[in-house]
Formats: sequence, C-alpha cells, structure tokens
Amino acid sequence: MSVLDDGRPLVVSTERERIGQGPWARLFATAAVVDESSSSAERGRGLARAGKVHTVAVTEGLLTGRVEEEGGEQTVEIAAEPVPPRIWAAAYRSARGNPQVEAAVAGRAQSVQLEHVMTVDWEEPLVPATRALRRTCSCGRPGTCEHVAALAYVIADRIDREPALLLRWRGCTEPAVERAEAPALEPEPIVAADEIWEAGALPTLGPPRPLPTAAVLKRLGPSGIQVGAHDLADVLERAYASFAASRP
Repeated sequence: MSVLDDGRPLVVSTERERIGQGPWARLFATAAVVDESSSSAERGRGLARAGKVHTVAVTEGLLTGRVEEEGGEQTVEIAAEPVPPRIWAAAYRSARGNPQVEAAVAGRAQSVQLEHVMTVDWEEPLVPATRALRRTCSCGRPGTCEHVAALAYVIADRIDREPALLLRWRGCTEPAVERAEAPALEPEPIVAADEIWEAGALPTLGPPRPLPTAAVLKRLGPSGIQVGAHDLADVLERAYASFAASRP
C-alpha cells in the first residue's frame, strides 16, 4: 500500500483551471467523472481544492480516500482490475530503445504512445474506461457523487506530479515484468528403468453392437427439409430400410 498523505489533507493546486493536465491524468479524470460539467463534478473540484480529501491510499487495483464535508465524512473507493502481467511485460519490452516510452514505463513521464499501444495492440488500456471502473461512496448516492469526483480529481492532480502512481494502481511494476519474463522450468525427462510401470495387455473387443436400421436418423430427428410432402429424414429412413433389405 502507498499512503499519499499520512492522514493530512491533499490540496489540489488552484493555479490551473482544469485539474489533470497530462494525458494519463486527463484520461483518468474523464473516466472517473463522466460529466465534468455536472454540479457533482463542480462540487468535487471545490472539495479537492479546499483540501477536504485526506487519507488517500493506493494499492494494486484500488484507490481509497476520505472526503470531509459539512455534517460528516465519507469513504470513497475507485477500483479496477489490474493489467495482466503478461500484457505489461509485453508493453515493457516494446519500450526498449524508445526513450520517451522507457520513461513512461518507469513512471517518470506520461505517454500518449504507451496508452495507444496498450489500447490498440493489447486491448488493455493503461487508464481504464469508465465501464471498467467500480466507484463506491459511503454516502450511497447513485451515479458519480461529489465525493467520488473529489477523490478522482485529487488522484488526477497527483498523477501529473507522480506518474508512477497510476502504474502502481494498475499493477504495472517491474517485479511483475520480471515474474512474467521468468523462463519456464523444463520438466525432468522420464528415464526408462526396470521398475518403470508397464501397462498390461489390452482387452479383446467384442463384436460391434447391432443398431436398428436408420438409427442415426432416428437420433437426429426431423431435418426440417421437405421432399415433396415428406421430411427428408422420413425419405432417407425408407431408403435405408430398402438398402438393408437388399443386402446379401
């Protein structure tokens, strides 16, 4: 777990009109707060800028925080499934030799190119889409309340300052890459020895069980194909019977 504020309020900078300037921060803000022109979003920005969000913690797949407001305090969670290690390993390898993307996978910079590659090539965006987020608040209000918006804006502002925060939340860490790239152990070869198990003789098969004429047709049932006034299965059944009767 990474605790961003040790219980102290996180104050979002008021120098910028829009919270979330970099590509990752902006994508996260718009995914978590679908309608940024809503009254809930506006109240959320006010709470974030007033330092009403505190005890913000980041774990793999989960963002949590507490939002103070007049009359009480609310607990907020924003969750998403982490990026599968194999996909992050592929993205990590593809960044080699590209300084800008290398800086992004190391958490030092936000990269549109890395987001594009993960979304288009592996269909696993670094910033989850709105439908992939689970947003909950103890206030119990449906939709995106101002408390969820406040936490989202604090996180977006922090991603601008510390891009590695997004990677930690998404499970995109170097140890995960190392685990994914670890070579698989080869199975030990089986060496024949005197004590190795041997199978016995196969049993003798009996004669095939006789089936009634046109048994397959009866099992499949009507075909739905009409031949004159009859179903194709009925016509074939009479043909099968004729063939069986004429067999020497």
